[in-house]
Amino acid sequence: MSAETSPQFTHEEFLEHEVHSNFRHEYKQGRVEMMAGGSHNHSQIITKAVRLLDTSLDGRDCYVNSEAMLVHIKSANMSTYPDTMVICGKPNFLDRRKNIVTNPIVIVEVVSPSTENYDRNEKFRAYQQLPSLKEYLLISQNEPLVEVFSRTDSGSWIRTEYRGFESSVKLESIGVEIPLNKLYEKVDWSQ
Repeated sequence: MSAETSPQFTHEEFLEHEVHSNFRHEYKQGRVEMMAGGSHNHSQIITKAVRLLDTSLDGRDCYVNSEAMLVHIKSANMSTYPDTMVICGKPNFLDRRKNIVTNPIVIVEVVSPSTENYDRNEKFRAYQQLPSLKEYLLISQNEPLVEVFSRTDSGSWIRTEYRGFESSVKLESIGVEIPLNKLYEKVDWSQ
């Protein structure tokens, strides 16, 4: 996940640094870490996910944001860039900053060998602290596989796996279904 680790920073120092940086970074409990770059397949899957979600939510009061928008998790003292997220209703911006939100309903991460452990564990534990979050998706770029972690009414999380091109991911929180054959349409499996 991280290629570079820096000394301790305040969140405000991180935000000021990020505004002037040519690279994306993550803020975790005072540390600023450069985010790893993605592959062609990673990019294709994110692009498809954004398009399929946006089309499915057309006409509704929901917004799909790509990897350029930060999510701040105050209780985890963390700000990070999910690959994709959905916000329904009015976005809650951090301190009137229009590039940092605190209320996603759905967060999507496309996992790679270098990020899977982090996305599945530390990052997911931080995301779980967002009261607004209802569903968390981990999308494989190595096979047609999507894992959806859904928050129950009691606050626990249930994992549902969707595997194979004939499957469709069901996102109950936003009433959307995404066919895996569409999500993986331009993925080059030979890479």
